[in-house]
Formats: sequence, structure tokens, C-alpha cells
Amino acid sequence: MKRLTLLFAMLLMAVLVNAQDETKTTDDEINTIFGKSGQTKIGWFVGIGSGYTQFDKRNVWLGGVSTGMIINHQFTIGLAGGGWTNRNGVYFADVTDTAGAYLEGGYGGLLLEYTLFPKSPVHVSFPILIGGGGASYITDQEYMEWDEDDWETCHATLDEDSFFVFEPGVRAEVNILKFMRLYAGVSYRVVGGLQMINTSSNMMNNFTGTFGLKFGKF
Repeated sequence: MKRLTLLFAMLLMAVLVNAQDETKTTDDEINTIFGKSGQTKIGWFVGIGSGYTQFDKRNVWLGGVSTGMIINHQFTIGLAGGGWTNRNGVYFADVTDTAGAYLEGGYGGLLLEYTLFPKSPVHVSFPILIGGGGASYITDQEYMEWDEDDWETCHATLDEDSFFVFEPGVRAEVNILKFMRLYAGVSYRVVGGLQMINTSSNMMNNFTGTFGLKFGKF
């Protein structure tokens, strides 16, 4: 998390340096570190990203995708979602008196984003995710179950629930090429309605460090 925060701070400083040049731009071109792209009023993007956070002091690695429409270079409306990928790291030994379990799940929803100085090679964006998700406790104990013509190893679901999520954030973005952007940032996830056995309702409320790439027509 400290490394991600440092990277974000460095990119943010670069934004401030480039902001003055941005205000002098009179055309409708997007500047990149390798040149300028053509005029675009309506654009689109597809993004892939990763992140780090914690659930109840357990390290959680997130993976996700996003897509959306970009209006006038600055306003984005789209969809985003993903889940945690390190199942073995999100293990709870005391879900019940007799069994431990892995917490599995993910979330997603509507993505809204505003970008400052989008024509600058380095700029800042403010994404907001509004949606929902689901989580399940999957036991670490195995049992065999007959499925048509063979035995399969299965794990029982101890509990599961859906929840509401609201996650605002801030990112520093770099226009690597006219069709590719690199970003790094920080967000804060607020979860509501989570009710699972022996689990705090605000267990998922926490900061997340994120980084990733966007591809598209900006």
C-alpha cells in the first residue's frame, strides 16, 4: 500500500506541473507523452486493473474490468466490476465452532468519472462506483458427491449474502499513447447490508490502492 501511495503522489505532482500547459491548449487534441491524437467528442474505453485492500486485517488482492463512454473528454459513464483473487489469503478459522471457511466474492455496478485536464499527458480523475456485490463463506472441509457417473470433491457453503457498495476515489492518469492510459490511485469502499455469521457488517469498509490500464478512444 505504501508503494502505491508513493506512486500516486509522484503522478499527482506531475499533474500539477502539467496543469499550466493544459490551460494554454486552444485546440481539441489529446496530448500524450509520444505526441497528440485527433479530435474526439465521444469516446470509449475498456480497462483492466488490480488493487490491494484489507478485510478484517487480511490482505486482499482485487482484479477487475471496466468499460464506458467518454463524453467531451471529461465525463465518463460505464460499468465496472471484479472480485478478490487470493482465496487462500482470505481465510477465517472461526466462522462456526466446527469449521473454518474461505471468503469468496466480488462486486460491481455503475461507474461515473470526472477527469481534470484530460488533454494533458498527466492528469487527475475522480471515479465513483455505485452498485452491489455478493460474498460467500466456502468451507475448507471437503466431501465427496456423486455427479452422474463420477465422484466429485465439494465444499459446503456456510453462509452467503449480498450487499450494497459505494466507492469514490481519485486517480492520476498518464496518456502513454493516444489509445492507452496508465493509472494509479486510491479509493474508499463503503459496504452496506452485509450480514453474515460471526462477521462485522463493516468488515469490507476500507481504503484500496489501485493501478491498471485503459484502452480506447479518449
